[in-house]
Amino acid sequence: MGISLRAYAKARGCSLTAVQKAIATKRITKLPDGTIDAERANREWAKNTFAGQTVREAAATERLPIHESPAPTGDPVTAYLRARAVKESFQARTAELDYKERAGKLIDAARASEYAATFSAIVKDGLMAMPDRLAPMLAAVDDEKTIHRMLGAEITALLRKVSKSVADAGL
Repeated sequence: MGISLRAYAKARGCSLTAVQKAIATKRITKLPDGTIDAERANREWAKNTFAGQTVREAAATERLPIHESPAPTGDPVTAYLRARAVKESFQARTAELDYKERAGKLIDAARASEYAATFSAIVKDGLMAMPDRLAPMLAAVDDEKTIHRMLGAEITALLRKVSKSVADAGL
């Protein structure tokens, strides 16, 4: 024999309507005689309610990573609440990615691949052309400082070309 719905609501510090709603949504169950076992109802309420918690807090309470689905239980309400938490987590992550893309902090992987290919082609072409362009000039120079200056100028020119390409791409 348990306590009445009103007595349970008073003991829990909530309204009778909240208790009735919890019963209707199967967050808590009544005893066969229509009363409530307060200890069992408190455990069920805590287990089946995510109200006021974020998905991360709910997952931390159960010590489960968010991305990992929990072991299935026979309780359809628990399964529904967990599926809903996963859905909400996915929607939040999708919204965050959409915001970052609109804010210009995120680009499409295909575009990033194209940019990387373009930049690496510029660097490769510049480095491959450097020996042919510098060899005759360096052969005529005996001064170490002049050779160093010429190599530095070529490398600086190549880096400027890459920087200009990055700026033109809008990155």
